[in-house]
Amino acid sequence: MRQRIPGIVWLLIAGDGFASAFRFLVMPFLALYMHAVTGATPAVVGLVIGLGAASNLIASFLLGPLSDRIGRKPSLIWATALQVATLAGFAVAHALVSFAVLQVISGMVWALQGPAYMALLTDLTPERYRTRVFGFNYWAANIGAAVGPLAGAMIGAGHAAMPFLLAAASQVVLAVALILYIPSEVGERPTGASGRESLRYMAQGLRHQVLLWVFLGTFLTSLAYSQIETNLAQYLGMHYPNGAQLFAYVIAANAITVVLLQPFLSRWQEDRPMVLGFAVGAIVYAIANALFIFAVAPWAWVGINAFFTIGEVLLAPVGQAVIARYAPADQRATYFALQNVVFGLAFAIGPSLGGLILSAAGKVGLFGSMALVNVLALLTFLVAFRPSGTGRAQAI
Repeated sequence: MRQRIPGIVWLLIAGDGFASAFRFLVMPFLALYMHAVTGATPAVVGLVIGLGAASNLIASFLLGPLSDRIGRKPSLIWATALQVATLAGFAVAHALVSFAVLQVISGMVWALQGPAYMALLTDLTPERYRTRVFGFNYWAANIGAAVGPLAGAMIGAGHAAMPFLLAAASQVVLAVALILYIPSEVGERPTGASGRESLRYMAQGLRHQVLLWVFLGTFLTSLAYSQIETNLAQYLGMHYPNGAQLFAYVIAANAITVVLLQPFLSRWQEDRPMVLGFAVGAIVYAIANALFIFAVAPWAWVGINAFFTIGEVLLAPVGQAVIARYAPADQRATYFALQNVVFGLAFAIGPSLGGLILSAAGKVGLFGSMALVNVLALLTFLVAFRPSGTGRAQAI
């Protein structure tokens, strides 16, 4: 009998989109809210915001594999409960140190929740449909990310505490749904591994013949992606009278492209070799960065970024599907946590590295170097799935 995607998978995806909308109701406005409440300078606010990313990166080594040790459902319930506490905490916080502590906890929550959720989707989905499921999950999350900030701006996010309480209440709803609709035995593959053993499993992932090269390629493509929200924004702000408004249109083009194309491209990838998704995604990134060099008219930046987003739409689900295929069943969350570390390193290094290149060599240097970075990523993906050894089985 032909396997089908279980209904609970679609419920999980819908729940993730719902949670994403309410998180983006407030989190993009956290810096504004923190400044309004504490009066801290932009530099200090930026430092506190950065604590979340730092704690997520560090905690991924320990909390990410926790789902493999205690099970998916307990991990998600605990993470969601902590999410409720942090969102409510932001609503009542007044001291800068309180915001700092909450940001650290928030980063740790994502280190637990993200790998556990992706591992659960993998556990529940038949292998042939995983690329499609990961694509639809990415699509739902992006719809939430597009709707949330608009709703947040309308209800005063960034200036009032109430939106944080609404976001916290949404996570309560999600926690209740997790308790009621996910059977206790679903996704339960606890290994009982110690923290040291979890780190050993991560090291094994880095030695895997396919995953090692895929992670390297993912690091390189993420370096390029990290320029969009940081150094591209700076360049537009410095060189166009309405640079902030233009950047808003650029980001809107990203969201619209994801929403329109993700379902179709995920379905297209479903029965094709994974190497094709990786290769085409890296090629699109390289071409888009090369085109950015010649962009002058405002519409050109918007259109090129929409094209760039096609690469994102291809790379995101196949990057998760390759881990789902190669990670041992009882170590899936550990391997997804390792992917999170790769992303974290790229987004920690990318903005500062790109900023240095932009200052020294302008947009030609920045986008030209990122085009070359993506050519290198293409080569690493081709090496990962080269027609020999382990890679051969994956490439066909």
